[in-house]
Amino acid sequence: MTGPVITVVGGANTDIVVIPDGQYVPRDSNPGHVRVSAGGVGRNIAENLARLGAQVRLVTAFGDDESGRWLMRHCADLGIDVSHSVTAAGVPGSRYLAVLDEGADLAAAVSDMRALAALTAGALDPAAFDGVDAVVLDTNLPADTIAEAARRAGEAPIVLDPVSVAKAHAALPVLGCLTALKANLREAETLSGVTGAEGAAQRLLEAGVAQVFITMGPAGVVCADRSGIFTLMAPDVTVANATGAGDAFTAGVAWGLGTGADLGRTAAMASALSAIALESESTVSEHVSAAAVAERMEGASR
Repeated sequence: MTGPVITVVGGANTDIVVIPDGQYVPRDSNPGHVRVSAGGVGRNIAENLARLGAQVRLVTAFGDDESGRWLMRHCADLGIDVSHSVTAAGVPGSRYLAVLDEGADLAAAVSDMRALAALTAGALDPAAFDGVDAVVLDTNLPADTIAEAARRAGEAPIVLDPVSVAKAHAALPVLGCLTALKANLREAETLSGVTGAEGAAQRLLEAGVAQVFITMGPAGVVCADRSGIFTLMAPDVTVANATGAGDAFTAGVAWGLGTGADLGRTAAMASALSAIALESESTVSEHVSAAAVAERMEGASR
């Protein structure tokens, strides 16, 4: 069976993840190991969706260097259509440096996403939105590009990932266009102006978002639509790497939207996909598949 057609408009970069051998000590040199892989919120979402079986179009800006060319080839090798993307002339490929702590959670990070400035509203290829079942946006993009992509989506459902507190404000002009918003608690509070997950979710619904998913790590996920608000408890997992778990959750939401799932099933799929990501040292787990997600959901329902 052919999977849904999903267009992802967002960031793609090379991930450099630093993992200490023991306890992370700030302001000091920490013994550990370094892993380099393909990353970027939009690209990570696209890879998860491709592994699930979706027909994925990634609209991003690649750097004009070997790093950018390698990233483009890597996406294509995964079956992701990058033909609607652009190359940022004279700008190096985007890079994201993450330092994890002894619990495999994020201790510090720096992102260099200058190449994405080339993905202007005018640079968006209208053909990227033809016949789509869902559109995914992330706020690594310029605000005008986010607005134009939301317009180009037409009647297709849209899910947005605000990426970080610093970049979340770029989502404000399009909240009323969103079918779904997936945010962590701090991002949701920033966008809503309300403290607390349930209050933030209610305010975001009032702003026009149809479905809200607020991830809170081990405390689970607050899920809301106009029929009500509930909390989905987090699955029991042994965390190998928290980087990429949120992107996997967003991919699960996009898959739910693209396949017409309701709020509860979408949340369950996204939570299962996130759990698979948490158990992998890679940003996107090689074990992601529709069958693996279904198996994880079945186990969680017992």
